[in-house]
This record gives sequence, structure tokens and C-alpha cells, in this order.
Amino acid sequence: MNAAVALSRGPEGSRRLAEQAFENYLAVLMVSLLALFPDTSLITFGRTTLMVTAAWTVWVLVRLYLAAAEPSVHETRLLAVRRHLSTLIGFGLLIYAAGRMAWDGTDTRDTLAGANIVLLFSATEKAWGLLNRIALAKRAG
Repeated sequence: MNAAVALSRGPEGSRRLAEQAFENYLAVLMVSLLALFPDTSLITFGRTTLMVTAAWTVWVLVRLYLAAAEPSVHETRLLAVRRHLSTLIGFGLLIYAAGRMAWDGTDTRDTLAGANIVLLFSATEKAWGLLNRIALAKRAG
């Protein structure tokens, strides 16, 4: 892997794509780890997950704004925004499920699991795109 290409800033770099893939994986890991705490009530689990997810969602929205404001040379503005769609859906599902659990203890762990699957697929797609960009940069360079 070419770290210089993956992490370079500016329009030629792929830093945002690498960041998005990594953060989607981390969100899944964080929620999964929170679910493993023994003897946690659904309301407590929901509140904790909601706080973590809501804070993380702020950064997702900042990344979306940055992608729309300054797309890389690898994609148009529309593609940059579309790239964030699956991440937004995943985080939206996380917030919905955690909010329901935090509010009244409704068991929405199935929705939480679905959100994790959406984020895993999203992260895998972003990681694959990153590997393709790095391969193209190596071939061109």
C-alpha cells in the first residue's frame, strides 16, 4: 500500500476516502464493543450508543461538507456526495435505533445490527475504491 498516495492532502490525494473507510469500520467496532458490556440495560446501552454515534455523526457531516465543497480530481462533486450516502444511511440507522432504546427501552438491536452491516459494506466499498486509486497512481507513476 502506498501511504503517501492514500494519505496525501489536496485534490490528488485519497485521504478523505481512506478516512471514511476507516471511520466506518471504527463505528462498527465501537457499537459492537458497547453491546458486549454485560448487564447493561437497553436504556443505558441506547443512551451510550446515542451519545457516541451523535458525536461521530457531526464528523460525518463535516466530511460530507468538505467533499462537496472541494471534491478531489478523482470524482465529481455529485460522486463525492453520493459516496457518503451509505455512510449517512448507516449512521442514521444507528441514531434511530439508539434513540429508540434510549427513549423508552424499545429493543431495536436488530436495527442496530442492520446499521452495522450497512456501515461494514460501506467501509469495504470505500477501502476497495482506495485500493483501486492507489493501483492507478502506481501504474501512472
